[in-house]
Amino acid sequence: MYSFFGISIALVAAWVIQALYRVYFHPLSRYPGSKVAAASTSWWEWYWNYVQNGRMLFEIEKLHEKYGPVIRIGVNDLHVSDPAIYQDISRINSGFTKDPFFYQFISLPGTSIGETDPSRHRIRRKVLTPAFSTTRIHELAPIVQDKTEQLLTMLAAAKGPVCFTDAAKAYTLDIIGKIVLGREIGSLTKPEFISELSEHLQAAFAIGWIGPSFPIMSSIALWVIQRLPLFIFPMPQVQFQQVMACAKMTDSYLKKFHSDGASTFSTGHGERSAVIDMLVDPAATKDYKVPAKNEVSDELTMLLTAGSDTSSTAIISAIYYIKRHEKVLSGLCEELTKAFPSLEEEITYEKVKELPYLTAVIKEVLRLGHPLPGRLPRTIPSSGYSLYGNALPRGTNIHTSAYLLNRHSDIWGDPHEFDPTRWMQGDSADLEKHIATFGRGARQCLGKDLAWCELWVLLANLFRRYDVRLGPECDTPKREWVDVVIAQYATKLYITVAPMEK
Repeated sequence: MYSFFGISIALVAAWVIQALYRVYFHPLSRYPGSKVAAASTSWWEWYWNYVQNGRMLFEIEKLHEKYGPVIRIGVNDLHVSDPAIYQDISRINSGFTKDPFFYQFISLPGTSIGETDPSRHRIRRKVLTPAFSTTRIHELAPIVQDKTEQLLTMLAAAKGPVCFTDAAKAYTLDIIGKIVLGREIGSLTKPEFISELSEHLQAAFAIGWIGPSFPIMSSIALWVIQRLPLFIFPMPQVQFQQVMACAKMTDSYLKKFHSDGASTFSTGHGERSAVIDMLVDPAATKDYKVPAKNEVSDELTMLLTAGSDTSSTAIISAIYYIKRHEKVLSGLCEELTKAFPSLEEEITYEKVKELPYLTAVIKEVLRLGHPLPGRLPRTIPSSGYSLYGNALPRGTNIHTSAYLLNRHSDIWGDPHEFDPTRWMQGDSADLEKHIATFGRGARQCLGKDLAWCELWVLLANLFRRYDVRLGPECDTPKREWVDVVIAQYATKLYITVAPMEK
């Protein structure tokens, strides 16, 4: 019989040989970067995203500063900071696909966000696009307007500083909840703006990058927790249970929808869920197969998540940047006062989206506010890919990060300066194609127009009607944050508001 010691030595030797091959003889060995990452993607990611709590993106930034636009960050993974390469791999029909091993843990497989097969994604996207189209946003604007009034009334009635971080998350969750579920979630009415669903969503994000770092172990964990009660398998540090809780809550809304009977998209106007209508309509588009109830529930969960946390992060960043830049605040207030001379005048979506300076401010917020800052890998197709003349094998993952692309000095000149006027120059149209916040091509954010609607309406109403002050703990030149799929700030944003004097 083989001894335990002998087997251990053999396993260690095999691992060392494999690591040496990966570092020095692998097809990607020509590219500079972390040798640890080249030897073991999982352990390098685990160290920077778990031990160092979401700081892998900043380590990638340092490696780019040292080695240039292409670095190796894994066994089969490159990270690229070149905007031209990003444009190429994200264009429609590029052949690149989402990496299924990565996206199965930051999204739910088979959904409009998590589906990695281009054909199936195209069909699902075609089904859902009408729910978030420009035309539909005009119909949904009253929901945004109502929730804006509710939020501002509560802020004005507060006796002291309000945690705007939690308030903004409640605001966006209530809006997307009304649109996706057709029902009120009521986060804005809850103590400290925390509803049960928002708690589950926030806890789900606490998982961070653990899943992508250890896909096999994480898959096993997810399989187990679906079959065991929480008291048997608590996993206090890795709250996979919360992911399941989100799906269970959306499933309860889905059952309520079916029990109430079908609604129609043409008369819904947000009172009922047009999204569910579309998902369960077998005639929605050619070759569409109606998903099972649990698959519909997964889609609703992803839409709730994507439509709340990313938008709220942008709104929070907007308040911070505007208040930290007096010249910007002055210019914005001047434009709003000119557009709405009376404080009693209704400030609507149709009017505010035509304001050039407010629009420029929002574009700059989206550039620097990084709602979804980190790497999003795309897998090279079977035909391969030539990177600067070097052939890359199929299956290689090319990662890009909005945080780095939106700060590339070749494009933005003074990339770290918050300067809305850059969007009002003659070459601003060229800048539009380089901003990476919402993605590009066939995988561009489905809710982009809704996010814009929320930003336009809330910022215009807030800064025209109220005097806003940051809490002293937030009024600093720089806010520290880490990347846990979304940007997580070290301190929450507190504000006080007072009505503008007539």
